[in-house]
Amino acid sequence: MNILKKRILASNRAFTLLELMVSMVVLSLIMMLVFRMLDSTTRTWSNAQARVSTFKEARVAFEGMTRRISQAMLNTYFDYQYPGNNPQQRPRGYERKSDLHFISGKGEDLLAVGRYPTHCIFFQAPLSFSVDPNNRSFGSLLNSWGYYIQRNTDRDQIPEFFPSGTLQDRERYRLMEYRPPTENLKVYASDLKTRYNTDWFKPDVMNNEATEGGKPFSIPIAENIIALIIEPKTSNAIDTTNSLAPDYEYDSRRYQKKRNEKDPTKHQLPPLIEVTMVAIDEKSALKLEQTNGGALPSDLIPPNLFQEVNSYDEDLRELKEKLNAYKPPITYRVFHETVGIRASKFSDSDLQK
Repeated sequence: MNILKKRILASNRAFTLLELMVSMVVLSLIMMLVFRMLDSTTRTWSNAQARVSTFKEARVAFEGMTRRISQAMLNTYFDYQYPGNNPQQRPRGYERKSDLHFISGKGEDLLAVGRYPTHCIFFQAPLSFSVDPNNRSFGSLLNSWGYYIQRNTDRDQIPEFFPSGTLQDRERYRLMEYRPPTENLKVYASDLKTRYNTDWFKPDVMNNEATEGGKPFSIPIAENIIALIIEPKTSNAIDTTNSLAPDYEYDSRRYQKKRNEKDPTKHQLPPLIEVTMVAIDEKSALKLEQTNGGALPSDLIPPNLFQEVNSYDEDLRELKEKLNAYKPPITYRVFHETVGIRASKFSDSDLQK
């Protein structure tokens, strides 16, 4: 009987206070570790999501830009080559010709000094952009198109129904898309056959031209884009020095300006284009404004950068170091892609020059 009673008492024994306290401490430590891991994971995920959303606009603009550049065309054809371009003379052979124009290079050379940093590109492509409803049923309508960086305000984007002074203008570096509708295609009216000119796009960009309905030819497609580097190149992997555009400049009508009929770029599209774009986040842009007296610094991109292809890696490294040198460092992202021009049939053959 005593033995049975002892067994019953032994089975009914509870935890001591010390055992409960030790258990609580161990449980608390486990919970702290779990919450710390959960907090770290949540913070990492939130930062990743914030980074993706921060540069979402830039990424979408970059993808659209490279896609349209790949559609550039010159519609090249062969015709008689006359001595002194005089049709009354006896032709001496065939030569490559085109009524269109592809050009890329530094903004300060193609547009204006100080207003358009780094590079720009302009071309024609069958993008079928029209504001006339009667033209929308046609396919593959030709448009002039282009991209450049401009430091400007968003005053033109503020709706008219907002009272004056309600919203403050925001000055930013923006990626601009030059996109006049088919009705305003000027490349055929610019007399390119007889003289070299860039009248089919330069006056429109410089003067902020618009359609009769008031729609501007150039619109911003991404904010806080501080650099655009355009490098036309051949598909020859051996050509590491880029003999096609060693100074980033490519012009399918350069032969007119340089008076060199043997120019390899004559009426030809580059086979490949290396496109690099650098974007910063809005928070960094606001901090730059605050530290620069309410305006963005004009020398955010040093003018000596991206002048020669051979120094591309060094220039990009210098730009990154400058952005990281700010206190706090500027948050940025570099986009890069090699774009193949579908309509390019580049050839060095003397027969086709």
